[in-house]
Amino acid sequence: MSQINDFLVSYGGLILFLIVFVEQSGVPLPAAPFLLAAGALAAGGDINLFEAIFCATVGSLAADAFWFYAGHRSKTRLFRLFPQWHGIRAAVAQRTQRSIILRGLEVLTAAKFLPLGILVPLRAGAIEIGAWRFLLVDALCSVFYASVYVLPGFFFHDQLEQIVKGVRRFGTFSFVLLLLVVGSYFSSRILKRIRFKQGHAHKIAK
Repeated sequence: MSQINDFLVSYGGLILFLIVFVEQSGVPLPAAPFLLAAGALAAGGDINLFEAIFCATVGSLAADAFWFYAGHRSKTRLFRLFPQWHGIRAAVAQRTQRSIILRGLEVLTAAKFLPLGILVPLRAGAIEIGAWRFLLVDALCSVFYASVYVLPGFFFHDQLEQIVKGVRRFGTFSFVLLLLVVGSYFSSRILKRIRFKQGHAHKIAK
């Protein structure tokens, strides 16, 4: 991770903003190694911890805001492409403000860690969720997303260094595999929680 560290020390928050913005815009470029490295560097005093989390948060929020705006501008075409969104818009209109915010927190958080997560802000824009409400909820989700990667790097930087040494022995593939396993674990936990609540809500509705 020495090259990543060099980039982060030289350009700091700008790199974190750009890499997270690109990843959250749907490009398959993993930001996790950069965020973990940022946490480890913050532990050593090379960069500021809160600046790292803030820049990653802003990058994630900016990407989702872009797709939210794109969804709002292209909602007619999106409804033709995804006709089931009509039902979602009708369901949202019947929910309370509290339930909309809680649901948004769950869905947007899961989207941060899943492929094609851009569909969530795109759909939110198309079904005309309030812009300020969306941005507020997405900001909280973005802070969580950034913290999930930055804070482990900060608190477990020594262990991370040992992992990096092991990766150098077995190659880059093992590191990518580790990231996929960790990401899949967190994604599955979030999805299970969402499905459980959906099933519970369905039973109550009956």
